Amino acid sequence: MPGPALDLVTARRWAMTARLSLAAAREQVDALNVFPVADGDTGTNMFLTFDGALEHVRVQVELGEDTGGLRDGLHLIARGMLLAARGNSGVILAQLARGLADAVGPDVEAVGPEEVAAAFEQAARSAWDALAAPVEGTILTVARAAAQGAREAVRAGEGDVAEVVAAALRGAQDALARTPDQLAELRDAGVVDAGGAGLVLVVEALHTVLLDRPAGSDGEVPDWWSTGTVRPADTPSTPEAGGTVEVMFLLTGSDPERAGRLRSHLTRVGDSVAVAGGPHDYQVHVHLDDPAAALEAGGLAGVVSDVRHTSLTGDVAHAPAGDPACGGLSGAGRSGLPTGLQVVSCVLGDGVAELMGSAGAVLVPSGPRRRASAGQLLAAVRACEAEGVLVLPNDEDMVMVARAAAAEARREGLAVEVVPTRTLLEGVAALAVLDPDGRLEGVARAMREAAGAVHGGALTRADRGADTPVGPCLPGQWLGIVDHGIVAVEDALAPAAEAVLETLWHPGVELVTVLLGEGGDAQVRGALESRLARRVAGTDVELTVVDGGQPTYTVLIGVE
Repeated sequence: MPGPALDLVTARRWAMTARLSLAAAREQVDALNVFPVADGDTGTNMFLTFDGALEHVRVQVELGEDTGGLRDGLHLIARGMLLAARGNSGVILAQLARGLADAVGPDVEAVGPEEVAAAFEQAARSAWDALAAPVEGTILTVARAAAQGAREAVRAGEGDVAEVVAAALRGAQDALARTPDQLAELRDAGVVDAGGAGLVLVVEALHTVLLDRPAGSDGEVPDWWSTGTVRPADTPSTPEAGGTVEVMFLLTGSDPERAGRLRSHLTRVGDSVAVAGGPHDYQVHVHLDDPAAALEAGGLAGVVSDVRHTSLTGDVAHAPAGDPACGGLSGAGRSGLPTGLQVVSCVLGDGVAELMGSAGAVLVPSGPRRRASAGQLLAAVRACEAEGVLVLPNDEDMVMVARAAAAEARREGLAVEVVPTRTLLEGVAALAVLDPDGRLEGVARAMREAAGAVHGGALTRADRGADTPVGPCLPGQWLGIVDHGIVAVEDALAPAAEAVLETLWHPGVELVTVLLGEGGDAQVRGALESRLARRVAGTDVELTVVDGGQPTYTVLIGVE
């Protein structure tokens, strides 16, 4: 009796099972965050990456875009994972899926042990190549160990695909257990790497499916995934009536066939759908809850511009485009700027959004525990009518996502540069030197230099107990953070602020910028400003304090 094979149905069952595993473990993986601050979302990001990929595949299958072959099916999953990727871990998962797809030859219905080992190896190479400065003790180390395990099993002639994947799983598990030996912060916190833990779940899901265990709670795979057939046209899935946001945009560079597919897709996710015009330009209208879903779908059918949102409920979360509180794209420049440069900026917080929006940036809501996907950034880039676009991730865990979105945009012929800003303050500094009439590469270089001149710190409360480099902390204590390292644990804000300022300060300081976030009440502000006033007294240092409203970090401090 032949052993299990990796074919298209198995690949899809794997994706479904991985999603279920990550859904069940997302909170535990999130909790592996070594920083005692409420911004750890690795498990959530990996779950949302798979969840979005499955939705992308579902839509494409229903629209007839799936050819049914293994290679095309894997590429479709990988494409969905890329568009849905959130955080560095999500992008690496997308790279792994792409590596699997690239290792499969055309017109192949199923692959055996040799091809599976090659796929793991290609996946690991793709993930390592995606990072400019890869680090051992992370998801990358686990991916490489899985590939090595699979290859060793093939060399030893251990048998069928399931046994090769079992060897990959053992390699991944062993590598994950060793991650605390490779990264001091993991060792000090007594945890393994969160991204690596998520990857072990993903490999385990493939092994589970190859052993023919259930893919879901009912043990069944939907018919449209088993056969690749399209649901009959007269029985489309019916969305819930209504929608909270009215979205309108101009779709250019399309054709009647793609416009028809867009119309079909929008009727499945919203109502009051109109795709009018043609044969190349269309006005699109839809009511739905998630504006980004309409923009992502439009971006697959042509070029999206002139985006307008209107709340149908009066909820500020979906204010008209241009309002910095908008839940989708907002800011200036979508219906103008046929020439020059435009900025796409990730941001959460009304105050900092207003600051960046007034400077002309297109805003994409993104921040700790609510990070945007690569597809959402790609939709924002497409919506810019400019000769070139600069993307500000403003978050260390969004840099890879921004680069993935920019790479996709370049494949579409768009001119895009990522300025790898790691904090909101770096983003503010970069945006301050924007020359909309300059050359893209030169402006990007100037913005990178401005961001690099910012030395950043933060004040926030610990959300759990942990050991830190300066001693243990308890929930609720103030943490002083400089360059992503904890420099103070205090019961009150003032001494924590003083420790941050002492670490940041140097004789050449000319400018201090402070963003007050959620929890920055009058008492916090008073304690902080008194410390700042003493620090800058008798100097020429310029001090700016802004009510940023950003989540998680009560105070962000930048010195230049």
